[in-house]
Amino acid sequence: MFGDMPSNFGHLKVHDQQLVRLGMLAERYFSDDPNTCLLKLRQLTELLAQLAASKVGIYTSPDEKQVDLLRRLQDKGIVPREVGALFAEVRKAGNDANHCLSGDHRTALLGLRLSWQLGVWFPRTFTAPAFKSG
Repeated sequence: MFGDMPSNFGHLKVHDQQLVRLGMLAERYFSDDPNTCLLKLRQLTELLAQLAASKVGIYTSPDEKQVDLLRRLQDKGIVPREVGALFAEVRKAGNDANHCLSGDHRTALLGLRLSWQLGVWFPRTFTAPAFKSG
């Protein structure tokens, strides 16, 4: 679909191809449509949280609200408070983008940065503690 276009989310391919697809779409839409960028980042971070829950055996359903899933992940000590705050910020920006049709370049750039940080947190937590991303 995208060829070999480099992405800041390419390293997530080993975890789920959908993560890379959503990250690449967010990057692609950033300049022309920051609102859509934020929606894709929201989807990406929802999937990351679901995968995290799955890794530790507490995933229940795709119907569970993100806020509830994140609370459970934090309560179990899987998601530290600082990481939870990153998830929450992307979730809120995605909600605003969806329900208020908002989303400027500044918010979308912040969302890309936060989502990238979450994309680094995930492999460090579940597969490669020494993982470094360029």
